Amino acid sequence: MRRLHDLVSAEIERAIERVISSYQAFASSAPIATDAKDFAAHHAACKAALAHLDLLLKIAKITEVPTTGGQGEDERLALVAEARAAVCADDVREDDA
Repeated sequence: MRRLHDLVSAEIERAIERVISSYQAFASSAPIATDAKDFAAHHAACKAALAHLDLLLKIAKITEVPTTGGQGEDERLALVAEARAAVCADDVREDDA
């Protein structure tokens, strides 16, 4: 049973790292926004990545996966919440335009 736990832990940790890298690359690229629909699609994709990361972090917490880079789980969840708020703020500004 311990071996299974170790395998799950390792996979969750790798998945978290992949999602963070993917999100950073995608979110930092300028959206190909020729209209509001394209802009909204880019931000929806960012939100989906953050939701995925949030879920992985919750799974990591449940399975007690150690965090990377010395960041505590609460700090990582706070970063996800902050990124999510930033994406939502962009959506509000888009709606006001």
